[in-house]
Amino acid sequence: AVAYSKLAFEMAYLKIYFPLEFFSVLLNYDTKNSYLQNIKNKGIKLLGPDINHAERGFISDKGVIYVGLGKIKGLNRKVIDEIVKERNSHGLFSGLTDFLQRMAGSDIGESDIVQLTYAGSLDHFGYNRQELKTNAASLITAMEFGGSLLSETKISAIGEMSLLDRLAHEKEVLGFTISGHPIDSLRKEIVKKGYTQINDLKADQIVKMAVMIDSIRTTRD
Repeated sequence: AVAYSKLAFEMAYLKIYFPLEFFSVLLNYDTKNSYLQNIKNKGIKLLGPDINHAERGFISDKGVIYVGLGKIKGLNRKVIDEIVKERNSHGLFSGLTDFLQRMAGSDIGESDIVQLTYAGSLDHFGYNRQELKTNAASLITAMEFGGSLLSETKISAIGEMSLLDRLAHEKEVLGFTISGHPIDSLRKEIVKKGYTQINDLKADQIVKMAVMIDSIRTTRD
């Protein structure tokens, strides 16, 4: 009992006085919704696995927490190490072409580009996620043929995927959404019509709520 009490006090102290470090370590072991909500409630920014800042695991840096590249489902584990090693050795990637040129000869493939795209890792390179996904195959082909061809390869301009699609892909590869919530576009309307928020629920009270069905399971009995 004494050991557990000591540990509980130590963790409580870290959570209060060093929240960034506390949660970045905690999330490397579990990404429960309650932890993610706790971070949001404390006003801590949780950013996606940016190709220029993220490490293999969750880290805290300059007042924010970055999701780790290792959290991206379907991303080649060897590619993660190659990305981090190249960035640490030769500096940040200045653009998409620079990133692919420097990753030439690595194990990166089309599926890795798609998973990085879905996770938002390549967002700041100036292309939307639909463009990156659609052009992933041609980019990898150009990369394999050399830097000159890659520099000449033009990315087809395509409209961005819908918010719901972006969030669905984020949840698919990360296990949670990072850049918004499916009802963000309806939030003003929900507040205006007086729907009760989950945080305001009270016992023995009839309420009107806005909900989103995310999956349906059919069972036979």
